[in-house]
This record gives sequence, structure tokens and C-alpha cells, in this order.
Amino acid sequence: MKAKKKLKALVGEPVDGPAVIGAAHVHDRVLGKAAGARKGWSKLTVYEREFRLGHLRCKERCGTKDGAEAEGRLEADRFAAARAFDLGWQLCTASWPGGSTFDLVKTSGGVPGAFVDHQREAKEFWRRVEQAMGANDWLICRRVCGENFSVAAAVTAINPGYRFSTLARFREALDALVAAMRRERRVSQPLGGKSVNKPDVVSVDPGSRM
Repeated sequence: MKAKKKLKALVGEPVDGPAVIGAAHVHDRVLGKAAGARKGWSKLTVYEREFRLGHLRCKERCGTKDGAEAEGRLEADRFAAARAFDLGWQLCTASWPGGSTFDLVKTSGGVPGAFVDHQREAKEFWRRVEQAMGANDWLICRRVCGENFSVAAAVTAINPGYRFSTLARFREALDALVAAMRRERRVSQPLGGKSVNKPDVVSVDPGSRM
């Protein structure tokens, strides 16, 4: 009986929110498994917010059923590629702590330094993806998906001529990213094998993090 009362009290506890709630904040993070558990706040990245707003699909091409379905698939691929770039950028830019910490960090197999090997493989993969893309496409993806610049700021700084169509230019850059990642996976994947540390563009559910 006491346990039930304690659980009920925990479920009803107030949740602190951000000091200043911005447009990128969402109140959707479940804080407990119990029914009626409170929801916490999380902050969306720029590409996550654009996805929620429907900006990763071209509405002009959604006038027909076939067009809407095709654009829906492109939207999912664009979002998955943006997320893969985000995670890859975080891994490639992570700093390795100095001092004795290196000897203390091990993988589940007990091999020290394996993270460094993984980071090197990731850097090589993304370097090849960059080489397969246009310079401007890569920079737009880097600034928006990696450095969290706004779409408008990133596109106008790199391609001023797209001042009034920044979202369309961002979608073009993401399409180039999708194509480059797929091309790199095809080249680097052994025949009949499975690629390692190669993000799969189409395997990510756009709603899985929402």
C-alpha cells in the first residue's frame, strides 16, 4: 500500500522546464515508465525542427498521390541522412581525453583504444562522402546538421542566390548527401558482406526520436 502511494507521488511531481522556452523546445520526453508519468523538455536540432515542420519535403510535388508518396520517401531519406551526419560529426569531432584516462577506457571486449580505431574509420568514411559531394552541398550539410546553423543563415552565406528559396536549397544538399552516402556504401561494402560503420540512409525511422 505504501509503495503505491510513493509511486503516485513520484508520477505527480512537477517537472522543471527550460528557463526560456524557445521555438526548438518540445515537451515530449517521457520521464518514467509508469502510466501518467510526466513529460520532460528536450531541444530539437535544426534539422529535427525542419522535419517536424514538414520542410524536408517539397509541397509543390505533393499535388498527386504518387508525387506525395515519392516525396514522403525522399523526406525520410533526407531526415535519416541528416541524423547520420549529425552523429558522424559528433564522433569525428570528439576529443580524446589525455592523461591516464586512456588506459581506463575499454570496449566491452576489454581492448583499450578501440574507440580511436572506430573514430578513424568514421573520419575516413565521411571524408570520402565529402569528396563525392559538391563543396557547397557539403558545407550546407555541415553547418546545418553538424554545427546547428539555421537553414537560412547557412544557405545565404554559401549560396546567396538562394536567399528566397533556402529550404529548397537545403533539400538539394540533403539529396546530394543521400546519394554520396549510398555510393560510398556500395563501393566499400564487400560482395555478399555487410559494411561496418557505414550509416544506412534508409534504415532510420524519422519518428523514432520524436
